[in-house]
Amino acid sequence: MSIRTRKLRNGKTAYDVELRRPDGSKYSKTFHTKRDAQLWEAKERSDRSRDRWVDPAAGRIELREYAEEWLLNRHLAPRTREIYKSQLSHILPEFGDSPLNKITRRAVRSWFARVSQEVSALQAAKCYRLLMAILNTAADDDLIGKNRCKLKGAAGEHSAERPMISLEQALAIADAIEPRYRALALLGAGCGLRLGELLGLTRADIDLLHRQVSVTKQRQELSTGIEVRAPKTAAGRRTVAIPKILVAELEAHLHAFVGQSPDAPCFTGPRGGVRRASVYKAWHTALEEAGVRSDLKPHDLRHLSNTLAARVPGTTTKDLMARMGHASSQAALRYLHTTDDADRGMADGIDAAIKSAREAETTSPRSSSLASNAG
Repeated sequence: MSIRTRKLRNGKTAYDVELRRPDGSKYSKTFHTKRDAQLWEAKERSDRSRDRWVDPAAGRIELREYAEEWLLNRHLAPRTREIYKSQLSHILPEFGDSPLNKITRRAVRSWFARVSQEVSALQAAKCYRLLMAILNTAADDDLIGKNRCKLKGAAGEHSAERPMISLEQALAIADAIEPRYRALALLGAGCGLRLGELLGLTRADIDLLHRQVSVTKQRQELSTGIEVRAPKTAAGRRTVAIPKILVAELEAHLHAFVGQSPDAPCFTGPRGGVRRASVYKAWHTALEEAGVRSDLKPHDLRHLSNTLAARVPGTTTKDLMARMGHASSQAALRYLHTTDDADRGMADGIDAAIKSAREAETTSPRSSSLASNAG
């Protein structure tokens, strides 16, 4: 038997259970009753026989230290790393000094209730998912026997649905926005590029002869400065067909605002550089001038483009995912292929929709050069 008894100073009996780890070293635990000691020993031996044993000492590492290791060992985009660090600022004050094996479901429930009052429901769900992911890895590393971060419904996001921008609104915004950002708005609506992808474009990425824009990089603003890097996934690196009606607009933009060097940025501010804040300032000014709802965002143009492309007859889910740079999983990407004809068909469908919207505008006071430029 591995249980031995000993008398305490208060006259009571203690029951010590001493076992050996797989490497031969000893570990022990003390109980006040023999029954508890026997149950714990039986569980330890059973877990070991079923390869479920977790060293009681392994989980003594504090969450703060393990979270740093967790971040270090992951290949994360700089912006994603910054987001995780921001979310940890809501986790570590509560659990940073807690050993992994001392984090209980009750403590997690109490923390989540409190953080849900301090930040938005969306942000609270993101913080919860990060804590759950870290503890899942700790369980995989055999540092804890079970992840106690398991609250029903806590990981779900319930964001309000974004407003749907109409094609007429998008064209009105493009007419009203500062001229140097007009082509940016039109590319967003016509090709569905993300704002970071648009700001990362250079002259060499625009091929007007073949009506194509190459997405090979994105521009991100970090706390440490500006970084231009490749898209996060293979699906994000893509070539997108440009609607015919936008070719003349892009040609005029390249002539007026873009340097001759192949690596000259396509979209810059008056002083040469560009910040997202400058784009948003011009965007909100355009919203007011165009008389459209003030809660629209540049990313809503991407949603519009996605919707227009999906409405084109013959467009498949695979075609749409390839055009928009969507990736459901790495495994799915190996089987998702599209053809130039399908992509060109989507561009032509958007082209027809824009022409139709412009023809409807001819009876309104607002004027635009888009239709005349398209020839």
